[in-house]
Amino acid sequence: MKMLMLFAALCGVAMAVPFDSAAYMGESAPMGLVDELTTLGFTKLVEFIEIAGLKETLNTGGPFTVFAPTNEAFAMLGTHYPKNMTLLVNVLKSHVIAGKVMSTMIKDNMMSPTLMEGVPMRINVVTWWQTTTIGANGAEITLFDKMAKNGVIHGIEKVIRPIPLGNMMEAMEMIPGLSFTLELIKMAGLDSTLAGEGPFTIFAPQNIAWMKVPEKNITALKANKTLLAEILSYHVAPGAFYSTVIRPGTLITTVQGQKVLFNPKMCKKEGILYKFMNEAEVTLADQSVNNGVMWLMDDVFAKPMVF
Repeated sequence: MKMLMLFAALCGVAMAVPFDSAAYMGESAPMGLVDELTTLGFTKLVEFIEIAGLKETLNTGGPFTVFAPTNEAFAMLGTHYPKNMTLLVNVLKSHVIAGKVMSTMIKDNMMSPTLMEGVPMRINVVTWWQTTTIGANGAEITLFDKMAKNGVIHGIEKVIRPIPLGNMMEAMEMIPGLSFTLELIKMAGLDSTLAGEGPFTIFAPQNIAWMKVPEKNITALKANKTLLAEILSYHVAPGAFYSTVIRPGTLITTVQGQKVLFNPKMCKKEGILYKFMNEAEVTLADQSVNNGVMWLMDDVFAKPMVF
């Protein structure tokens, strides 16, 4: 009788204590996003999250999807970390979207608003032979679907900077070195198109690129709006293209109808990979804006190339 009473008491205790399958299997239950980031080794990102006062929000709120730059990605910035607290908060928020986005849900040119108001996250998927590369605002995703109790983490290989703000025309207005290209775009009547929904990729010649063109040719372009629009349209492609996602040898069809060639070249002496479109060197690539991507060029595409 005493044995039966003891057995019943033990059963009552067992029923009162919830079954912890994670503990039974020797696994730890998922933690909050920030704690999981620490466990995964994203310690520099966690440091900035704590400095910015976002730990509580990202650890307990949500669900969120965090695109987490590695420690090496932050090291690539050198000393160019956001010093202004408002800017730091905005940069971090632009790496987080509301909701849980698993890799199986991702589609090419998928757009999701980030926690930074007015700044979207554009995700691109490129399949090359038997490999697929996925990028978030130009940062290649190298780690997928690490779960937390309030969201999911994807690791990326660079910090997304500058923050993608405004459309292509608004962004060019803020870059002094593109003032002449901007003037010609307006002259050709393409400004409303490039301020539109897109997405577009522009291979924008800097002012120094136009200085290499003979003055008589510039004069002729300004006098012939049809030709000017054709030349400029050869510098714009429908779609969002990032050098971090596309492969060497990729041909991109422009609005003008002809193609441009992504043509990176390795300098063996320096050990540096230089990016080229056709034979024009890229001085800055992968600058995200709300309706596409900007590449800055040190040359004007002289004429459509035949491939």
